[in-house]
Amino acid sequence: MAWLVLFALVGGFALWLDGLRARDLALTVARQQTTRLGLQLLDDTVALQRVRLVRTEGGWLMLARRFRFEFTETGDNRREGVVILGPDRPPHVEIEAYTEANPQPMRWH
Repeated sequence: MAWLVLFALVGGFALWLDGLRARDLALTVARQQTTRLGLQLLDDTVALQRVRLVRTEGGWLMLARRFRFEFTETGDNRREGVVILGPDRPPHVEIEAYTEANPQPMRWH
């Protein structure tokens, strides 16, 4: 019985540690994407929105996580973005549509 409790504690700790690593990766990806697009990541954080089990190409069950973040292009509004971390693919980022803060005028020649 003690082994079962110990196994559950070790498994819970490993799951918690894996969640921390996933959150750090999602935050890094959100920062890189907002910086690349000239946007500002608000609150410098991501929030776990959903965790689900998915099958990998090899048939294994693994966790896929969806993290939500907020950004702004002008500083006076909040827009939403999502980072999706899956086991068999690179991180996927989706951001809400926005207008550029300093749009370049079209030049007709």
